Amino acid sequence: MTESGQDLPTAVTEPPRRFRIPLVWIIPVVAALIGAFLAVRSYLDQGPTITIAFSSGKGLEAGKTRIKYKDVDVGQIESVALKRDGSGVVATARMVREVADLLVSDTRFWAVRAQVSGRTITGLDTLLSGVYVGMDVGKAAEARRDFEALPEAPAVAFDVPGTAYVLNAETLGSLDVGAPIFYRRIEVGQVTGFRLDPGGKRIEIPVFIKAPYDRFVTADTRFWHASGVDFKFNADGVQVHAESVASLLGGGLAFQARDEGAAPAQKGQAFRLFRTRDDAMKQGLDGSVSYVMRFEESVRGLSVGAPVDFRGVTLGEVTAIDVDFDGRSAELGMRVVVDLYPDRLASGQGAKAGAGSARQVIDRMVARGLRAQLRSGNLVSGQLYVALDFFPNAKPAQVDWSQSPVVLPTTKASLEELQATLNRLLAKLDKVPIEEIGRDTREAVATLTRTLTEAEGVIRRLDGVLSGEVQSTLAEARGALAEGRRLLATDAPLQQDARAALQELTRTAQALRQLADTLERHPEALLRGKPEEKP
Repeated sequence: MTESGQDLPTAVTEPPRRFRIPLVWIIPVVAALIGAFLAVRSYLDQGPTITIAFSSGKGLEAGKTRIKYKDVDVGQIESVALKRDGSGVVATARMVREVADLLVSDTRFWAVRAQVSGRTITGLDTLLSGVYVGMDVGKAAEARRDFEALPEAPAVAFDVPGTAYVLNAETLGSLDVGAPIFYRRIEVGQVTGFRLDPGGKRIEIPVFIKAPYDRFVTADTRFWHASGVDFKFNADGVQVHAESVASLLGGGLAFQARDEGAAPAQKGQAFRLFRTRDDAMKQGLDGSVSYVMRFEESVRGLSVGAPVDFRGVTLGEVTAIDVDFDGRSAELGMRVVVDLYPDRLASGQGAKAGAGSARQVIDRMVARGLRAQLRSGNLVSGQLYVALDFFPNAKPAQVDWSQSPVVLPTTKASLEELQATLNRLLAKLDKVPIEEIGRDTREAVATLTRTLTEAEGVIRRLDGVLSGEVQSTLAEARGALAEGRRLLATDAPLQQDARAALQELTRTAQALRQLADTLERHPEALLRGKPEEKP
């Protein structure tokens, strides 16, 4: 107790209080939790990061350029940096999670820009939206994160059904990537690229034929250039053939099977690319035999690939043209090598009997006058072809089968024969003394005129001496002399006709000489007409 007598208060122990968060902190805490949740979800939703190498960074912008697959945004370019060697740029892109499984080793990327080519206009939407990166999903199973961009969009996407083939050609012509391929004038495929073979002797052209048209490509299918317009002159008039406007502008190909019942071609099978449809569809060169033909005249207008024709049936084609020097006669000629089809040249019983019988058939044909001759195949262009035909009046000849290749006998062309005939005729006309004949004719006429004058004087003197019947006889003689004088007068028809005949003969000789000179300098004038004289 205290001095005042009052009791002191007793201390009571209280339990510790719990930590309480003020209500003002609840909102920031909730916001932080939501942010963390969204961050984790965003991280989990993010797709893989890839790099794409481009030859140029033109149009690529970090944080803006999109990556599209089937016109759907599947990624975005995050950064663009120059390669260490300066050969291009490397773009880093963030892809969406849904396409992670589509990033395989053969997936392709390319920059889509506005482009105008000979046959199409693409990427016009990029003029407003800007450049974007296109994507084509591959079919491989191996995943990949580093890619090399294509220089341009692929002609055919991986998901397009069809079959790929390869064409072999000597030159590319007017073809380009994306050029159409036609089947019976229906566009069924495209050219997917071109490359030079390792030997540098031919062009390999990969092509793609869409399904279901790829089933029409068989082992016997022929491909040919369908670019441009094909004009033909025949008995039906002028024929114009063209596949489409697209093939006229950017080139194109066409194909057709020679044997519709043949087995379908295998994937990646190689085919030969022909220049024209006629070359593609004609008899193949398999099993052909090479022959040599020696011509003494000019072969201007004859080219490699020209047909060898027998009365309208193609038996082969020209494969080479060279100059041939004959050491024995010291003469120059033209050596033409041709490939002939023995089965067509010796058809029927000869073909059935075998190759030996084919030689016998050719020997019999040569004995009957079978010769090779150059003929004009086109009156406009002056192109020549080799014609095989029978010439009964040709000099005897035999085929020497011991030579390789065998030489077939030839004869001069009709134009050469005409020129030779004209030259012979001119040579004979040059030997005719036309001026001497005219001078002798004038002297003979003058002598006859003097004789008639003397005879007329004698008749006058006898007229006064004789009478009766003698006088009547003299009168008749005088009339005959007068008639002869009229015939021999300068303006008499006989004199005029004789002079006109001599002048006409002279003009004929001059015209023949001019014709021979013109044919010698311009042999094609017989077909095309006289060439225009340049001032």
